Amino acid sequence: MRVLILLFCLLLGGVVHAQPAAPLDDGLARHLLNRLGYGPAPGEVARVRALGVQAWVDGQLAPPPMPPRLEARLRTLPAPEAALLRAIASPRQLEAVLVRFWLDYFKKEEGADAALRPHVLGRHADLRAALGEHARGKNSERAAMEALLRHFVSAPSTSLQGSTWRVWEATGGDQRAVLRQLLTSPEFLAPSQWNSKEKDGFRFVASAVRASGLAVDNVAPLMAIVRAPLSDADRAEFVERLAAGRLALAMAPVQPHEYASSAPPLRAGVAGEVSQGTVAQPGPVLMAAPTPSAAAMAAARSQPAQPERLRALLLDPKFLRY
Repeated sequence: MRVLILLFCLLLGGVVHAQPAAPLDDGLARHLLNRLGYGPAPGEVARVRALGVQAWVDGQLAPPPMPPRLEARLRTLPAPEAALLRAIASPRQLEAVLVRFWLDYFKKEEGADAALRPHVLGRHADLRAALGEHARGKNSERAAMEALLRHFVSAPSTSLQGSTWRVWEATGGDQRAVLRQLLTSPEFLAPSQWNSKEKDGFRFVASAVRASGLAVDNVAPLMAIVRAPLSDADRAEFVERLAAGRLALAMAPVQPHEYASSAPPLRAGVAGEVSQGTVAQPGPVLMAAPTPSAAAMAAARSQPAQPERLRALLLDPKFLRY
């Protein structure tokens, strides 16, 4: 009998231990989505709350595969447009953040992103080599670590710098290990870090489009907004155009070679589901030369579901921070 009771207690203890962690509150979930990516799309706050910190961070450190249609679309775009579409639509949000950070840090053009991307979660030496940068000793590695730390944490403490550097040294600069330690640290997760950074134009536009919930296939109308400094009036105009559905984001511009010369428009079968924050899946048939009805459908898909709520969210001064 005593053995049975002991076994029962062990089993009960295992069940209790296997229970998921308590859900996060909205503030911490938004902080994770804002710092590890370009802000929440509709429904993502609830998803992160249910997963918890460790699972969400681990999911971005071992990122999901890219949707095939998004990958195909990215191959057709110039580097700046591809970078913006990744920020808006890629499920690999942390990867997109890290690629942009390291390109800025090493002062490289966006065309270098293809060589860099496979290494942003690998060894720092490989990351540096992929960009044609030569190692300059421990001082340069320490400087890179401190820049990475400041990118995610406002005014990091000496203690956090020391603990992060110890992981960096122990793992040979393994970025996945360094980021796991950093992004699950109490200092990074503290409420004092929430919304402590100001968005630049790129991040503001990407996070606004993600917040709209629109499926995006065409970022060309956004590029002029991203490139120029945004005044308050410019920002208000962009928000109004986005909320009113006056940005043609749902259908990619047709290239001249895609039109049929003397035959009906070419057709290609496309299958898939529409999901928030991913590239549009326009249905079983995609016209290379869009008909008026296809253009009307694309215009409808460019209209947010709750425009007034979106306007209020994006015009709130709090949305300028992350």
